[in-house]
Amino acid sequence: MFQPFEKFKHNYVNRLIELKKYFLVSQTYIRAFDHCDEIYKTDILVTDYDDPGLAKIHLNAVAHDKYAAIIDLTKEKHRKKIREMLEPSSRYVVYWSIVKDVKEMEMRLNNRYSENMRRYIIKNTGWRIGADETIRPSFQVTFGELYIILKRSTQTLRVRFDEIEKS
Repeated sequence: MFQPFEKFKHNYVNRLIELKKYFLVSQTYIRAFDHCDEIYKTDILVTDYDDPGLAKIHLNAVAHDKYAAIIDLTKEKHRKKIREMLEPSSRYVVYWSIVKDVKEMEMRLNNRYSENMRRYIIKNTGWRIGADETIRPSFQVTFGELYIILKRSTQTLRVRFDEIEKS
């Protein structure tokens, strides 16, 4: 399973506060699950926001998740909780919904999933792609979910990445 996001580190908390991105929305993160991991830990994904209204919208979108919450970094109790979650002895592994190297990720997607994208396009669209044509995907993260954007001429598809993975 493709896992694109960075592990969240202690020093990110202070950096987010400096950037006035005080709100982290947490949710369960299934893409990080490692079947070989001997110690069971819960994988959590956090997304940062500077606007509490946008954080609330994200929280509402994942409200069914038992780990969904808004962590407000202006509150000492919340900062303490996120720092506890980052400790090695914690029962959590925390990821941040950012990608450090966009070009590297796009290259990995193209190398590993180009045939999956081609199969998805053939099965789900009317696009007729010639052997000499190349589809260049880009990606987008919405509410912690990875989407692939496929463009061909004037047509655009926005597809959940797990649909591409299954193709």
